[in-house]
Amino acid sequence: MNFGLAVGNQQEQYVAAQKLTSLVGSAIQRKVIWESGFNLAKLQTAGRDGTPPYRFAFVKPPNLTAALLAKGWHLVAVGQNTLHFGTDLIAQSCPGQAGKVLLGGSSLSILGMSALPPQVCVPADRVWRSPSAIMLAPKQGSLVDLVAQKIWREQGGSLPRISRVKTQNAVISLMRDMHVAAVGVVTPVVAKAWAAQGGVVLAHRPMPFWALVAAPDVPQQQVQAVRSALLGASASEVNHALRIPGWEAGDPQQYADFLKWLEG
Repeated sequence: MNFGLAVGNQQEQYVAAQKLTSLVGSAIQRKVIWESGFNLAKLQTAGRDGTPPYRFAFVKPPNLTAALLAKGWHLVAVGQNTLHFGTDLIAQSCPGQAGKVLLGGSSLSILGMSALPPQVCVPADRVWRSPSAIMLAPKQGSLVDLVAQKIWREQGGSLPRISRVKTQNAVISLMRDMHVAAVGVVTPVVAKAWAAQGGVVLAHRPMPFWALVAAPDVPQQQVQAVRSALLGASASEVNHALRIPGWEAGDPQQYADFLKWLEG
C-alpha cells in the first residue's frame, strides 16, 4: 500500500500509515506493508506480471484520485470532509473602507519585486482586473496553484503577477505578520481564521476529500471488506490518527467532475 499524505511530521505520518495499513491487512486477511511518496507515474508503473506496484493507495490530491479512477482503480472510501477541503483566495481589507480590498504599494517590497504597483483600495469584485493585484501562491504547478489560477480566470481577469513561496504557511505569515497587500492562496481553515480577524475572503473552491483507492485487479470482495472496515467502529484509531471523524463510501463522479473543471 502507498500512503501518500505527509501528516504534520514524519512521526504522525508513520502512526497514521501504520494504523491504516493494519486495518486494511485485517480486512483482507493478508500482510500489508506501506511506503510513502508517490506520483501518478509511479502508481501506474506495472510490475513484471502487468499489475500496478501497489494494491491500495491513500491519496489526498483529488486530481490524482480522479486520474486513478479513470484508469480503472476502485474508490474504496472517502474521508468525511469536515475541513471544508479546498482552496481559498484572501486579501487585506482596506482600512476604513468596508467592502474594499487593499492592494499593491510598498508592502510588496519584501517579495523582491523591482517595480511595485501603486497602492489602491478596490471593491472586492474588481480585484481580478486590478493592475495592482499580485497573487502570493505556493509552488508552481502544485494543485493549489492550479486551482487558484483557474479561480482567477473564472472571475474574468487575466492572471496577475505571481510571487512564489514554499508553503501556504509562508503565505499567511507574509500577509498577517508583514501586512503584505497581495491576494493569498490558502486553505479554507486558514481563510476562516483570516475572515474572523477582519480579512477578506475573495473566493472559495471546494475539492473532493482524501480517498483510499484500490488497484484495478483487487477483487471486489476485498474492496468491500476494506470499505466495511473503514465505515465501521474498527476504524476509530485510524480516524484519530488522521484527525477525521470517519469515512463514507463516496462518489467517483465528484472526482471526475473536479478534474474536468480543473482541466477545462
